Amino acid sequence: MNIIVVGAGTVGQSVAQTLVDERHNVTLIDIDESHLGKVEEQLDVQTIAGSGASAPVLFQAGISEAGLVIAATNDDEVNLIAASVAKAMGARKAVARVHASVYRDLSTFDYGRHFRIERIMSLEELTAFELAKFIRNPGSVAVETLARGQVEMPLLRVADGGPAVGKTLRQLQLPRGVRVGALLRGGRFIVPSADHPTFEAGDIVALAGMRKDLDEIRDLFVEHETARVRVVIAGGGRVGTELANVLRGGRYAVRIIERDRELCEALAASYPYATVVCGDMTSRAFLEEERIAQADVFVAATGEDEDNIMSAVEAKELGVPKTMVVIRRPDYANVVSKLGIDVAVSPRAAMAAEVSSLATSGVVNRVIPLPGSDVVVLEMTVQPDAPVTRVPLAKLPLPDDLVLVALTREGFAKVPGASDK
Repeated sequence: MNIIVVGAGTVGQSVAQTLVDERHNVTLIDIDESHLGKVEEQLDVQTIAGSGASAPVLFQAGISEAGLVIAATNDDEVNLIAASVAKAMGARKAVARVHASVYRDLSTFDYGRHFRIERIMSLEELTAFELAKFIRNPGSVAVETLARGQVEMPLLRVADGGPAVGKTLRQLQLPRGVRVGALLRGGRFIVPSADHPTFEAGDIVALAGMRKDLDEIRDLFVEHETARVRVVIAGGGRVGTELANVLRGGRYAVRIIERDRELCEALAASYPYATVVCGDMTSRAFLEEERIAQADVFVAATGEDEDNIMSAVEAKELGVPKTMVVIRRPDYANVVSKLGIDVAVSPRAAMAAEVSSLATSGVVNRVIPLPGSDVVVLEMTVQPDAPVTRVPLAKLPLPDDLVLVALTREGFAKVPGASDK
C-alpha cells in the first residue's frame, strides 16, 4: 500500500518504520529539509520537504494513489487540515494525531465526521487504553479494544470451579451488552451456540462488550475479586489523567500523585472521583508515608522515563504486586524487564500498532488477529447501498463461524441486538 506520513518527528518516524517493516511504500513529509536528510539515512522511505497541509505538496507525494495518510506532527490543527485535505484529494483513509481532548470529545462536536477523516488519534489516549488493558483484565490471556476503546475484547481463561464451568451460554444468561465471539479449546476454534458446548476449565473465551457490562460478568469466568482495585497513578499529565478517566467508577479506587502543587489543585477540582496527592513519586520516604504497599497496581506515567522507572522500582520493592511504566525510549525496554517491573508501555509503539492495523484495503478498516488462534477481528465500514443495510441483523445470512460483536454509529458504539440494522 502507498502510505503518506506527515511529520518526521519521533512519532512519525516510529510509524514510518513500522509500515516499512510491513513492506508498505512510505512517503514522509516534513517542513525541515535538513532533518529529512538525516531520516533518509535511517529509513527506507521517500521524503518530501514541505507542509503536509499543502495541496501541492500532497499532490507531489502522490496523494490520489495513497491508501492511507497519517498526519502526526506536533500541531493538532495542521494534522486535522492535512488529513482533511488528503481525503478531499483522493486518499482512501486519513488519520490525524491530536493532543487536545476537545477534538476527541463527541458530546459537543464530531471533528472526524466534519473533516471526513477516519480516525482522530491521541498518543496519550492510546497509551492509557494499553495500560488499562492490563489493569482491567488481570485474568486475561490478551485484550484488544475496538471503537476508540469503547468496546473491549478480553480473552479469558475459564477458572477451575468457576460459575461458568459446566454451563451453556443460555444458562449463563449474559447481559445484552456482552457477546461471546469464540471459544478456544485444545487449539480448536469454536463459535458457541446458545446450548452448545458447555464451558470447561481451561477454555479460552473471547468476550466482547462495553466495559461496564464486562465488569459485571467477568467473575463468571475468572477468579472472583471481592475488594476494589487500588490503583496509584504517578504523574498527573495527559497519560495519567486519560488513564484515570478510563478507570473511572466501578471497582477502581484511583489515587494520582503529582509533584506540581498548582497542577495538583487543578486535578483535585477536575477529577473528584480520584484522590490527588502532591509529592515526589521517586522518593521512597514519600511512598512509604503514602502507604503505597497497600496498592494493587502502581502506574508510573510521568513525562520522564527515568522517574517512571525509579518510582516503579521503589513501589515494587515496597510490595506493590503489579507495577507498570510508560517509557518513550525504546532502549529502556530491556532494562525495565530486568528490574522486575511487570508492564512497560510505549506511546509510540501503541500508535504504530494502531496505525498498522489500519493499513488495510477495501471496506476493511482494521484487522486484529487474536493471539494463539486463527481468529481475526475485522472492523469494517458499511457502504450506503450494501445489502446488510436492508434487513435486521437477525435476518442476515451470516456464516456460522462469524459473530457480530459491535456496531459503531456516529462515533458511539454498542453491542447490537437482533433487531438492529
